[in-house]
Amino acid sequence: MTVTTELTNDQKEAITELRKRVKDVINPTLYEDTHLFYRFLKARDFNLKNSEEMLRKHIQWRKEFLVDTILDDYTSVEALVKHFPGNLIGFDKEQCPVKYFAFGNMDAKGIRKAAKFSDIIKFMIQMQEQEMVVLKEQSEKVGKILPGSVYICDFKDMTFSAATDKKTLEHSIYLSKMYQDHYPERLKAVYLINVSSYFHLLFNILKVFLAASILSKMHFCSKAEVQEKLLKVIEADQLPGFLGGNRTDPDGDPLCKSFVNHAGKVPSKYFVNKTSINFSKLNGVQKLIVNRSSYSEIEVNVEEPGSLIEWEFEIKSKDIGFGLYYREMNGENSTLVEIVPLQRVDTEEFSETGIHKADKKGTYVIRYDNSYSWMRSKELFYRVIVKNPKTLDEEISLE
Repeated sequence: MTVTTELTNDQKEAITELRKRVKDVINPTLYEDTHLFYRFLKARDFNLKNSEEMLRKHIQWRKEFLVDTILDDYTSVEALVKHFPGNLIGFDKEQCPVKYFAFGNMDAKGIRKAAKFSDIIKFMIQMQEQEMVVLKEQSEKVGKILPGSVYICDFKDMTFSAATDKKTLEHSIYLSKMYQDHYPERLKAVYLINVSSYFHLLFNILKVFLAASILSKMHFCSKAEVQEKLLKVIEADQLPGFLGGNRTDPDGDPLCKSFVNHAGKVPSKYFVNKTSINFSKLNGVQKLIVNRSSYSEIEVNVEEPGSLIEWEFEIKSKDIGFGLYYREMNGENSTLVEIVPLQRVDTEEFSETGIHKADKKGTYVIRYDNSYSWMRSKELFYRVIVKNPKTLDEEISLE
């Protein structure tokens, strides 16, 4: 089987040299995979030194997570199998695998209560290795190495809390970097559908950590474009009805629930990570009373554009309105410009955590709004931190 791209003599020599350089650490199966060396070289623009460094880290990573045997030896947490989105739904017109991810309907906080992050990582690796098996089988079927998989990422029903949740962002950064570092040149295209302003709050930060090769393969589809764009690359009989195709379950259901995981709320019976930390006792947490029929504002000073404003708060009872604004100065006067629309937030199960990338320096205002409550004042505990965005991925814990 040959690489889809015609190789130059220089590229062939680079593959031979890279294979020679890592012979001391690579297993026989990977050593014989010429396309592996091509992919890691291409990911680093055929720079031998950088490609060798990337490949050596990959080989060590495979040993650390037992990747070579993960398909047979690892049993995934049941809650992840049932409620973490990601399914092979068919093949495109070139016979590349097509996967669907119902990210908008994913209960990220529930998943974190049902599984440690280390289990989520192993689950994702196992899913990816299963996909690699399918990709290899399809390549053998058509007689050439296919360019990679097609992903359809659906953000329908994504909430404000999900889009701004700090832990969700941290995990997304880690998993995205894991994918691009260890599965280079395995992605053909990504179609992002049903995106909203909430999604862009998340993506505005996440895209900083994505490689240019990944970003170039992303296609944003408006609601009116979804069917047209997907049917250009996927036959109608391969595409589920809810995405604009003809495929249904045997009973005619266009949601195709027999083979599509639509995610959804994780039942509490799966919860194992029940926090015992009293948020009000943590460092930097302050107490605030918001009187009935009124609101309170917290000013946050940002000195460097691109900084991250992180917030976390808990309400002792009921809910509270939350919004984020930028103070626009007009001479001696100022106007509050809405950045995050006012949302009513309930922290009964989880403290509310959020993050926003501040594109401009200046004063930002967090508003806790209780104006809708005529009878009850609200007691809450909160903390706000301003950070450099590069610190996010350094803080991620596997616990």
